[in-house]
Amino acid sequence: MTKKISVAVLGAGNMGTALAQVVGKNGYSVNLWNHEADQEPLKQIAEFGENKKYLIGIKLSKNIKPMEDLSGALGGINVVIFCVPSNFMAALIERAVKFLPCGTVCVDASKGLDEKSLFLVPDIIAKKIPACLHKSVLSISGPAIARDMAEGKFTAMNVAGKDVKAIKLVQQIFENDHLRLVPTGDVIGVELAGSFKNVYAIAMGICDGLEMPMNTKAALLVVALKEIGMLIKKMGGQAETVYGLAGLGDLVATGLCAISRNRRFGEFLAQGLSREEAGKKVGQIVEGANATKVLMALAKKYKLKMPFANFVYNTVWNKTDIKQGMKALLKSF
Repeated sequence: MTKKISVAVLGAGNMGTALAQVVGKNGYSVNLWNHEADQEPLKQIAEFGENKKYLIGIKLSKNIKPMEDLSGALGGINVVIFCVPSNFMAALIERAVKFLPCGTVCVDASKGLDEKSLFLVPDIIAKKIPACLHKSVLSISGPAIARDMAEGKFTAMNVAGKDVKAIKLVQQIFENDHLRLVPTGDVIGVELAGSFKNVYAIAMGICDGLEMPMNTKAALLVVALKEIGMLIKKMGGQAETVYGLAGLGDLVATGLCAISRNRRFGEFLAQGLSREEAGKKVGQIVEGANATKVLMALAKKYKLKMPFANFVYNTVWNKTDIKQGMKALLKSF
């Protein structure tokens, strides 16, 4: 029996599909929408009950309804989950806002900042939605490999926001024996940690491509946390958030997981592939690549020295010698 609360997930990539799977298996109706330029996942789900493009081999809940039309996907829903690359968020919200009545809970699961404005995604959402919806904008972030979550393996993440009622509703639709959402009020810290862990996950892949030992990777993870923590504090968040699920947890999961897109991208770079070749081999959007630009822009804005992030940026965008860059980085300890 389908429960009364209705949910829409905007974005049918691996994470959007995995989130829809969790909610659908919990007994809630889920409208799953994807951008008009990529309708293949929706057609596959309708025909096979499986997203063969992004989560091949996982039979999806019958409560998931693929929806090609955005207005139809958002009709009569209580919770909308935004799960598209952060650079597409502003345009999507502008389209979606006309279909979101007051009372709708808006959840950011995209983990990113807008490259042009340097705004956090919740700020972008709040800027474009009616004032009556501002209070119920939440963020979800943490160590969540999409396939593991879709397969029902235990996952814990942060849910960040100010509205206790909205948080409890999102916990209700997501939580089960295999998934927990831990509330926090530090939206800034959760958003920054969730976004920029991708940058350092690329670095972990570079380490793998250079066949560097775990000792080295462990030391560099400490540096990564330090740099993210400095930025969180400077931007008004709580520095300790970096040691929680959205920070340390997500960085370890993304940076050390064999199938992580960002980690694999870094590994391919270290093997000699160009940025374009590495991205093509990964086969999906590697958000950490553009996130390096945003992170460097914020470091400049807030006058922070971030040598580790700078190394990743130069490797991705300036094609600097990876071995020499890593050698110089390790000398800076």
